[in-house]
Amino acid sequence: MGGGEDTPSAAAAEPRVFRCESRDNRRNYCPAETRHGVRLLVQNSSFDCIQGTTWGYDDRSVWVARGCSADFVEGPVDLAGNAPPQRVRCESRGNRMMRCNAVVSQDVQLDEQLSDVRCVQRQNWGWDRGGVWVTGGCGAEFIVR
Repeated sequence: MGGGEDTPSAAAAEPRVFRCESRDNRRNYCPAETRHGVRLLVQNSSFDCIQGTTWGYDDRSVWVARGCSADFVEGPVDLAGNAPPQRVRCESRGNRMMRCNAVVSQDVQLDEQLSDVRCVQRQNWGWDRGGVWVTGGCGAEFIVR
């Protein structure tokens, strides 16, 4: 029985932390493993980093814009193993459906209404484990846990 305990998968379990910066207010893409989500760990800029507005992610990278600079962690948890709540802005423009990626461990709550259209859960907004969706002109900031 030898050699099996020291496998590369143990090292791969460590979440990777990386910095992504928007310079000159430009959008910047940083390659990342986003399959299990991405969380903002520490904001480094004086400009707000708000998911869905000044940062977000797709299937292969994290993007930042409008001066946002932050350290991000790949995966649904922070380095202490906790999934801290995060604020996500999601807005339906032109009454179109919009999906905002986020890792949902527990639930999502509407925190601040942004649109004139009243946001009603299960009517024009909802969530699943992969994020929040809005439609019909709903726009809000949500707390994702």
